[in-house]
Amino acid sequence: MIVGFILLILALIPALLKRKELFAIFWTAGSLCLGLDYLAHLFGRTQAACQLLFPLNYGEIVLALNPLSAFFGLIFAFGLPLGIIHGVGYLKKSPKSGTASHLFWLGVLGLSMHGILWARHSLMFLLLWEIMGISSFFAIILDRKESLKAAITYIITMQIGGAFLMAGFGLLYYHSGSFDIAMMQNMPRLPLYLLMIGFAFKAGFVPLSSWLPIAHPVAPAHVSGIMSSMMIKTGLYGILMLVLINVFSLAEIVIFATISVISAFWGVIHAMSSSNIKRALAYSSIENIGVIGMGISLGLLGAFSGNQQLSTLAFAGAFMHILFHSFFKALLFYLSGNVLLSAKSLEMDSLGGLAKRMPYTARYFLIGTFAIATLPIGNGFISEFSIYFSMLSGINSPHLSTSLISILMLASLAFIGALALIAFAKVFGLVFLGNPRSEEAKIAKKAPRLMRIPQLILSMSILFTGFFGGISLRFIRPLLRWLGLDMQSYSMLHEVYGKITYMLILLVLIFVFLYLVRRKFVREEINPTWGCGYQKPNPRMQYNSLAFSNPLGYFLKPFILIKLKDNRPKELFPKEISFTQKILDPINEYVIHPISRGIFKFFSLFERLETGKINVYIAFVLIFIILMIIRVLGFK
Repeated sequence: MIVGFILLILALIPALLKRKELFAIFWTAGSLCLGLDYLAHLFGRTQAACQLLFPLNYGEIVLALNPLSAFFGLIFAFGLPLGIIHGVGYLKKSPKSGTASHLFWLGVLGLSMHGILWARHSLMFLLLWEIMGISSFFAIILDRKESLKAAITYIITMQIGGAFLMAGFGLLYYHSGSFDIAMMQNMPRLPLYLLMIGFAFKAGFVPLSSWLPIAHPVAPAHVSGIMSSMMIKTGLYGILMLVLINVFSLAEIVIFATISVISAFWGVIHAMSSSNIKRALAYSSIENIGVIGMGISLGLLGAFSGNQQLSTLAFAGAFMHILFHSFFKALLFYLSGNVLLSAKSLEMDSLGGLAKRMPYTARYFLIGTFAIATLPIGNGFISEFSIYFSMLSGINSPHLSTSLISILMLASLAFIGALALIAFAKVFGLVFLGNPRSEEAKIAKKAPRLMRIPQLILSMSILFTGFFGGISLRFIRPLLRWLGLDMQSYSMLHEVYGKITYMLILLVLIFVFLYLVRRKFVREEINPTWGCGYQKPNPRMQYNSLAFSNPLGYFLKPFILIKLKDNRPKELFPKEISFTQKILDPINEYVIHPISRGIFKFFSLFERLETGKINVYIAFVLIFIILMIIRVLGFK
């Protein structure tokens, strides 16, 4: 542990000196050392712990691991170095003036994420949580002109979430008299709910997820990938810390399950209607957080009803989806960086035909699409299969409430999965297939090799875990055993995954055989695409992003906000006509923005106090001191 953290701290020095490659080397070495500690704790019997004395008699700081924090630590130890290596390639291709500070804050972000997993003192936990929020804010604003407004929205949202955490931990200290996080077991309800809300801000549950589609489109691709695939997992880590050591009523479980279903549905319909690649991926993160929440709520439902099989299968699916989401979401965000650097746009209606110009990016994106759309050979299929399996177990439960909830969640997840398939078929088709829709897309080039290395590793990881679900299940076995879940259900699921592996391998072999036969015996001819009678077809005749969502407009209309702007012709022979349609987030438009405007108007009332005169400021200070003296001494 100590060696790993020292290497990560030392990595900040080459970051400040703009030695990007050396920074990446130090980070990779430090992550390897920490990863070995996490592995030893998760799969061995070692107890990694360190005890420090906190000043001002606030107690002893205990830095320690449990299987849950070791599981998340392995995700960070694997994913953060890949994100940093991709970031080094991204910054080489698109150099900015603030590279030194950007790398520094990126390193601080990773350090704080690891530190949160080790902290067992609530004050230290809050301190590291605040550092994580501030460092991610500075990492976002690499391009200060475009990203500053979105980054400010993000940091304000994180501060609100942090306030809930402070209130929750403060009440916990009031009830227990200790800063030890172990006191979170069997908590009173008010601090428990406050902590759950604070962690939900970071995780991105609706309606606390407005920062995701705002911050991700303007952040550098590697920062978006790290934040979406790993940083939001710290929110899930906090939620899991609470739900695994506290007992919940059926009503509380239903509320959590409802929020999770709404989050998944809200995220997928906005991902489907978005025309910006990174905004669609950001909304997809909300969807996947909702899917993970559904798995957790089903696990709690199984524990409540005494259905060990339901609980084991649901938690297995939730943990695996946490792991797999860190693979495919990071991959897709990194690939969006390839597209931006080469085609100068993330708008799908300005792209097209990139599969011919960026073949590696297209292949990797297709693998990520299979995973995020939960198609076979993608690892998202494996994790959601376990959640589906748990729902089938819940349907057969003798308890009516468990059966009814399982049926409703099964229908919801199936419908959400279908929408996710539509959403990312749209993204891949518009970006990589067809003809280029802009001049930049016509001249797009391959991404640099350094950027492709992390993408190759993540793509291979997705395929490996997608084919061999049993190996992935072994990775979370210590967690299930630590929670005291049913190992017979684990063995049954492991056997099912083995059969799926054989089926997938057979399917691939059949596909390869048919492909070779076709190459050998079928003569191919290349001809122009049929133009439906048009003599001069052009790229504008292709499907655009609206064409995919409009067929479902009758259903989606109540849930999305559409803003139309058209230039209707007023004369018989108009010279120009235009039509634009913008999809807005109702939560942002009707909740977040009005609150923001109200806060801005409130603080604008104090603008008159800023006179620029020293004597006025001194007078304010004197008045403040007098009021403090009166407050302390009181009137006799």
